Amino acid sequence: MSQIDCNLLINIRNEASGLSPILEKVGRFITENPDFVMRHTISELADSIDTSEGSITRFCRAFGFKGFSDFRTALALEQGAARSGDDMGEETSAVIASIRDSNAIVDSIELHSVAIWLNQLSNIAIYAVGTAVPVAQFLQMNLAQMGKIANFIDRSYPSVISPLADGDKTGIIVIHTEQTSADMIQVLALAKKQGIKILSLTRGAFAPLNRLSDWNLQAAVALQGEGESGFAEIAGAMMVADRLLSELEGQDERYSQCRKAHQKRIFSIESVTNKLSEYFMS
Repeated sequence: MSQIDCNLLINIRNEASGLSPILEKVGRFITENPDFVMRHTISELADSIDTSEGSITRFCRAFGFKGFSDFRTALALEQGAARSGDDMGEETSAVIASIRDSNAIVDSIELHSVAIWLNQLSNIAIYAVGTAVPVAQFLQMNLAQMGKIANFIDRSYPSVISPLADGDKTGIIVIHTEQTSADMIQVLALAKKQGIKILSLTRGAFAPLNRLSDWNLQAAVALQGEGESGFAEIAGAMMVADRLLSELEGQDERYSQCRKAHQKRIFSIESVTNKLSEYFMS
């Protein structure tokens, strides 16, 4: 299987917003009803979505398949592999799924490139609002412990980064999980004109940030209903942030020593639910 086949539903959730409205509708139905898709014909699926068989075929081809039959086979194989973890509680399952899916789609090459860039920086501004704030605070805390000057900026955006800022030593990280603002985008655009490089960590594809960013690390879009559990909504982004910090540690052993001196790593795929709970409730 190709990489996209191995993470089929994750990729559909992340990329659906970039498709035409009709194909986005198809993608949304498929991610919310994978069992129905596996058990019905293309004509039955088209009727259920109120679209044409041609739209279903175009959707399948958009994700690298010859047609619906190949797509359905890949979906069935993926779902069969995923069902082994379905015996856990609903809330736990949602958090684990968010972590697992995000970990599966992280671009390791991009991650390494970002770590090299962060290693060269002295000053880092981290922008976030809404549910992205805990992720930003987690990054800010750990980067500061590694010896970086890292500032978390919520809604009090400066008009622009100082014109005296050294573009080679100053960088911006912007976290987006569900909210952003016109003010934030404007500040980032002005910083971009000054030669400041930008890393965006987004849940799924978010076009305004993608256009501004030099790097984009994506966490998986949440499954339907995950937002109700709280942790699951941002657990994937937390995992990506933690992997970024681990990659940065590989640039200089002093980072690892500083981080371990302050606290143990709090995220792992094996026991993420308890550790997320400890972190947020402390």
